[in-house]
Amino acid sequence: MIIMNFRRYDGCIYNLIHIKFNEDMERYGYFYYDLQYPTFYNFNNTYFNVNPNILNSINDVIKTDTYVFKNGLLKEYNEGQQTTHYTVLSNYNVSFSKNHILSTKLNLMAFDGKSVSEYSQINNYNIDLLTGDTILLKDIFNPGVDYIKIITEYINYKILQNKEWYYKDVFIYIPQDQAFYLTEDGIIIYFELDQIAPMEFGIPKFKIPFEKFAPYINPRFYCNPQNIYSSPVRKSKLYK
Repeated sequence: MIIMNFRRYDGCIYNLIHIKFNEDMERYGYFYYDLQYPTFYNFNNTYFNVNPNILNSINDVIKTDTYVFKNGLLKEYNEGQQTTHYTVLSNYNVSFSKNHILSTKLNLMAFDGKSVSEYSQINNYNIDLLTGDTILLKDIFNPGVDYIKIITEYINYKILQNKEWYYKDVFIYIPQDQAFYLTEDGIIIYFELDQIAPMEFGIPKFKIPFEKFAPYINPRFYCNPQNIYSSPVRKSKLYK
């Protein structure tokens, strides 16, 4: 049984957990890394307690992913000529932490001696702190909502608004395991470098705003009092 001390704001319950900032940096010849990543802990002397095993599991996965990325690039560097400066960086953002849901993204990047990005990726960690389960896209929407169709149509609509930014005739179909992370006001759907747009575009991202799609969103994720409507939102309004 989990007993919690609730901190309420606009109808939401914000998670009372400590986020420790970690930074590890070192230089080997021309190879330099600066790794930043979080560690999550319960506060002492409070009634809000996440199962420590859940937090330990999150911490282990994030730390492992960070160092696997760095070690893979260090191996690549050691197998090369070792005459080019190489920089490996990681940073993170806890983008959503309320109603016992935690969403964190880890940015992993590597640059060559000309400061040109050779690798750039985002790892997402969307966790239900009550169960330890990974949050899936379907969990964010109310039961029975065709969330795949909603997201697919909206993103293709946004692409058509600026189609010159993307590869010619690109069409997106969102799978059930599409990469995403959560923010206070929406779902951020993102794609890999060079997947739907040239590399210089960066990592393509699309926000699915909670406010725009409020009737379809599980109130656990969008819990403002205004998110309940008596009638469905028309398609024309969704795509403005």
